Amino acid sequence: MKIRCQVCLLLAAFFSIGTAQVIRAQTIYDLKGKIYGPNSQPIPNVLVILENHARARIGQDITGPEGRYEFNGLIAGTYYISVKPDETQFQPSSQVIELINTTRGANSSSTETVDFSLRSNVRSNPPPGTTYAQAVPPEAEKHYLGAIKSITKGDKEQATKELARAIQIFPDYFLALQQLGLLYVDQAKYEEGIEPLKRAVQVNSKAARAHFGLGKAYLSLDRPRDAIPELDAAHTLDPKMFAADLYLGIALISTGDLVKAERSLKEAHSVGGPIQAKAAHLYLASIYNVLKQYKKAMDELETYLRENPKADNAANVKEAIKKLRAKL
Repeated sequence: MKIRCQVCLLLAAFFSIGTAQVIRAQTIYDLKGKIYGPNSQPIPNVLVILENHARARIGQDITGPEGRYEFNGLIAGTYYISVKPDETQFQPSSQVIELINTTRGANSSSTETVDFSLRSNVRSNPPPGTTYAQAVPPEAEKHYLGAIKSITKGDKEQATKELARAIQIFPDYFLALQQLGLLYVDQAKYEEGIEPLKRAVQVNSKAARAHFGLGKAYLSLDRPRDAIPELDAAHTLDPKMFAADLYLGIALISTGDLVKAERSLKEAHSVGGPIQAKAAHLYLASIYNVLKQYKKAMDELETYLRENPKADNAANVKEAIKKLRAKL
């Protein structure tokens, strides 16, 4: 059940602040914990994601019957732990943890425990369509859980088969429909992803991730007018989903609604920050160029380079800045 964080040590070292000094001793951490529900009962089959200080994913685990997760081989640094439960039942949660190097001599090991107590997403008298619980046939749930395990192992083909089987048994299985659609979108199989995601939002209209996946699929298929209401719904349901704002801004540019596009892109950067949403600067620059606001376009491109100095497209961005400067 546990997914060992075999690359944690290497990636954490890579993203840490560079120094010419050789670190001769390190405290090596095991990071573990339990996921509880509102009734203090452990929650199994919950995805737990570990990110380094640059918000790059370096590990993931799925809780076992006792709600436990574990990551091994971590060095000192800042880490983000995100818990992704069944959103129809529990609210997601995250924590930031700072691991300190306490070693003065030889390497040492230590264990840090971080537990989560998740809040319920089910109210006693929920408004129609806001929250719901599904009575899933055990055989369908078995295939769904098998799909999640396959995804953590990187076996997307097997995961697709398991999800399709779960849906065949229970056609309105929201989690399976959403996961299958998102799995297709993640593999750029946009046409295949549309149908399960459409069915997912029909079953649960409050599913932000399903709306986002559907909007991304439409946009990737050059259907921005279909994408806009889905991405707008994702933003409304989850204002912290910066990617929904980013893609919404791109879709709005495609339809010529530059005022709303500018607002969405600025929101994307505000929520996602310079690490996750730096691409917003490029699209904002394109808007200001169309509007002949060349100084503002230059400012966006220069900010993009400051936030992303090693960008693969740095040379092209610098050339674009020169052309904009010539127009002033």
